[in-house]
Amino acid sequence: MSGATEPHGGNTAGDSERNTPIPSRAATPVTASGSRPSRTHRFLAKAEKKIDKFKLKLGLKEKGTESHGTSEASTTAPTGRTWAVVAGALKMTLSGAVLLIPDPFKGPAEALLKIIDVFEQTKSNNEEMEELKARCDLLNESMVNAIKGKDERLLSAELKESIGRLLKGIHDTFRATVVEYSTGISAYAMVEDNAEVVKDANQKMDRILQCFWIENLIAGALVLSDIHKTVKYQEGWMLKLCAATDNHFKSASLDKLKHVPGAAYDSQELAKVNPCFQGTRVKLLAGIGRWMSNTALEEQGSGKPIYVLDGIAGIGKSTVAKTVAQHAAAFNSLGATFFFSRDHADRQQAADFVHTIAYQLACCDASYGKAIATAIDGHPESLHKIMAQQFSVLVAKPLSDMLKQRATPLVFVFDALDECAQPDASDILSLIITSISKLPNVKVFLTTRPDLVLRIRYQSTALANCFHLQEIEAVIVDSDIRLYLNYYLSLSNIQKVFEGTEWGSWAPTKHQQEQLVRVSDKLFIFASTAVKLILSYQGRGPEKTLTSILNLEPKQGMVKLYQKVLEIAMPTDILRPSKDWDLWLGDFKTAIGTTIILQHPVSVKALERLLQLESPDLGPMLRNMHSVLAPFDDGPNPTYKIHHKSFPDFITNAAVCPEDFWIEESKYHLQLAKCCLKTMDQQLCLNICQVSVADQYKALADLPELNKERLTEELQYAVCNWAAHFAKSNPEVFDKKN
Repeated sequence: MSGATEPHGGNTAGDSERNTPIPSRAATPVTASGSRPSRTHRFLAKAEKKIDKFKLKLGLKEKGTESHGTSEASTTAPTGRTWAVVAGALKMTLSGAVLLIPDPFKGPAEALLKIIDVFEQTKSNNEEMEELKARCDLLNESMVNAIKGKDERLLSAELKESIGRLLKGIHDTFRATVVEYSTGISAYAMVEDNAEVVKDANQKMDRILQCFWIENLIAGALVLSDIHKTVKYQEGWMLKLCAATDNHFKSASLDKLKHVPGAAYDSQELAKVNPCFQGTRVKLLAGIGRWMSNTALEEQGSGKPIYVLDGIAGIGKSTVAKTVAQHAAAFNSLGATFFFSRDHADRQQAADFVHTIAYQLACCDASYGKAIATAIDGHPESLHKIMAQQFSVLVAKPLSDMLKQRATPLVFVFDALDECAQPDASDILSLIITSISKLPNVKVFLTTRPDLVLRIRYQSTALANCFHLQEIEAVIVDSDIRLYLNYYLSLSNIQKVFEGTEWGSWAPTKHQQEQLVRVSDKLFIFASTAVKLILSYQGRGPEKTLTSILNLEPKQGMVKLYQKVLEIAMPTDILRPSKDWDLWLGDFKTAIGTTIILQHPVSVKALERLLQLESPDLGPMLRNMHSVLAPFDDGPNPTYKIHHKSFPDFITNAAVCPEDFWIEESKYHLQLAKCCLKTMDQQLCLNICQVSVADQYKALADLPELNKERLTEELQYAVCNWAAHFAKSNPEVFDKKN
């Protein structure tokens, strides 16, 4: 994943727009376009009025107060006195839902209306019946939260199907609580005084409703604020979805875990990886949500605990992974994440994988933290064992019993396993299949390129669902890319980017946007890079840049686009060939070549000092590559990262990269290795932190604050990474020249 911004529906056209909230199609207000309200909307509005009448009649509402929707029904416990309100609201919402759900679900939904009539007439007030009424209230709230304020014409097909499955599941459950009589017209009667039947129905309703909420929270169709409103008077699993967990457990034992902070989905290293652009990847996320929620529907152990999302570079795997992690964390269902990256030494190996998982689990729940700390204290030697033993002692044994008690599944998200070096990647995959996925109530979401060695392993296990992202229907991906382009190439956004310039009033035509969708050929990284080029101040201006991109043929893909990036980066005031051109090209290749092979990003100034250049001025070179490089900040000394790993793949491949710009990796690894050794030779000295004689034999933890003034950024990088660069260079060349 390279710590890069993989822009599947989530990337931006520039830092200034990175956090702009984008309204999705599913969230468009019914009256936003001034159109006539849909039938479903009219049903819900009618339901509000009817509920208000019920409340006035029953003394639950004062005259003159306004209704805020049918969700008010839940503000009073559903006792016998308020059942009329609950049943009335539910029937009205069901009537509206029947109009929008797919045909296969309409029959059960209509039959459910008749069964609700039976419940409304029952006189029983026993505890199980009261619980059943409460769940009917929750059923109503769930549907209202899913469709309120939205135009049914803009609701996704996945959400409509989800509502249909919800109603069918509830109908099938309710059928067990009634006796059906057929005399030409179906009629139902309540099973009298059968508390066990009603109790079983309550449990099944809990599982069905839980699945609906988890599925749509992962898909983004419901949000955490909806839960807070709904659970105010609920108990059990719904409260656990949004309750603030105690995650403040601290222990010196946990400090012994050598975790990798940058591997977490919300780390600073992954700040440039954006979640899915709102309104995109709806079908994919809904499918992931259904897989995750299956724990609630399936019998224990019968669902597949692993979901593998594989696909080619640039198609958006990391963005989906970050979205799943964010959504799961929002309702207390994220266990741990590890985003692998070949550009970070600690994220391309298995050494600290289990330590990182254990540490993140300890931080997400205090009870988990206490159990893991106890395991470390009892078995300190386990910290240094092989991965399988580490996992067994630090995670599986201390947490298994607690995980069995979870009301909701716990998901682990592992991204870009293919960027972990072999054989470590295969070892981690084996651990996932044989150990992590066997934990109670645990799900594992994994993304990877379809590397042959890994693919054979995960496709051969019965524990995994495999989804090949490049096989998703073209019409769906094109629709997502179109939504992305419509925003970032809109006149309003272009005016923000080019305010005060001659391009401030320009915008591409609809035909040009459709051409760009076609040329993108299902690759979000193509669309994202193209937008960055178009909205860049470098080059010939947005209009000419767009025209040149549209002249590329589909299927030429990223190769031709990256060639266009290099073309735009070339100076226009230098003759080619010439001495000035050779000097510029040498500086350019030094800047780009060293940036793409760094073991972890360093600031521009530190990189200049490390390389010990005669005329250090890497900043302008790197700034001109805005479309493929991401600055961490806009200050005078930024740190640059590669947007996406497909660019290093391109520029280091002599078969596709123009000869002048080709980067020979081993050459630049050797150059960096030599620079690291020179830096260490120049800056390292005895007692560099100036520890006093009295303190020199103390344990590191007992030392007073160290003087780190001489521990420069370039020295720290050199000490930690010289060996890695030397190992990836050509030692024979090193011997001949030194």
